[in-house]
Amino acid sequence: MPGAHRGPPRPAGGRPQPDAGSVTVELAAAIPLLVAVTLAMVGVLGLAREQVLAQGAAREAAREAAIGGDDTRATAAARAALPPGRAANVTVMAAGPHRVRVSVELPAGLPFGVGPVLIRATAVAAREPGPAPAPADR
Repeated sequence: MPGAHRGPPRPAGGRPQPDAGSVTVELAAAIPLLVAVTLAMVGVLGLAREQVLAQGAAREAAREAAIGGDDTRATAAARAALPPGRAANVTVMAAGPHRVRVSVELPAGLPFGVGPVLIRATAVAAREPGPAPAPADR
């Protein structure tokens, strides 16, 4: 069709309107913001993973201490629940006459050069009655 008009209307001089290309500039300015938000979300997900690891390690250690294992076996159970070579601070203590409390602290790194964050998790378990189980290595 010879008389069909395509694209945005142009002024009588035939030049493009002054806001032509502004969408491209706005998109170019928004892309770094979207990348930063995405990286921040990945960092938060990493912290959530570390929290789950710490909570699982504390739970395993509390379970081991509750069935009559000593502090060394409970600490070993916590370290076994973590990935190999993972640094952790495990504390086993009595939380009353019939309960045990285990705290696990994990240092976690963040993106953008932010210093490490200390992730903490605690688990409490009731001590089981009866004799302590025999060590597994015998």
